[in-house]
Amino acid sequence: MALRPWIGVRCALGLVMSCLVAFAGFACGALPFTTAPAASYTYGSQAPLRVAVADEAGSDWSASIDAAVGRYGAATSMLDFTSAAETANIVITIRSYTDDAPPTLPGYTFQPGVGGFAAVYDVDGRACNYPPSPLPLGCTGQIARADIYVSNALPQGADLAARRERLLVHELGHALGLTRHSPDLGIGQLEQRYGW
Repeated sequence: MALRPWIGVRCALGLVMSCLVAFAGFACGALPFTTAPAASYTYGSQAPLRVAVADEAGSDWSASIDAAVGRYGAATSMLDFTSAAETANIVITIRSYTDDAPPTLPGYTFQPGVGGFAAVYDVDGRACNYPPSPLPLGCTGQIARADIYVSNALPQGADLAARRERLLVHELGHALGLTRHSPDLGIGQLEQRYGW
């Protein structure tokens, strides 16, 4: 009988901690989550987040994709980029498109004229981030996959590779769970989101 009050206190503390984690994620510009921040990832575990990146954008984008992924990998040891999708917490696929042949995405509305965007989905396949989704209704925030779309209509110029890399760094941040972030990597926000 003496254990019953302690069980109630533990449940209350668990609820408070869950609320604080969700609030911290929202406050720091990261997608809030209800149980875990990514598929098969435990918040605060200090384990690296395993991220698989599949390049389906074509050879024009490959160097910029490698550079953007390399910047994240060099910035923190808590991101483990892999090609093995079956062992990854988050699987990111990068594809190119043109405004005259836009992607059709469940839960998202295509916006022409943008350089690119990330569509993020939870473990149940629900759209999680916005824009360009309406609202992430019912999304648990437990990211399982993301599709990054990059526009082949970026204006040509000597700095095209650098602009592509900046775009990909930004969209990778969204794919990892950031809802808003400056042009930098947002490592501090990711640390808060995953409890590193």
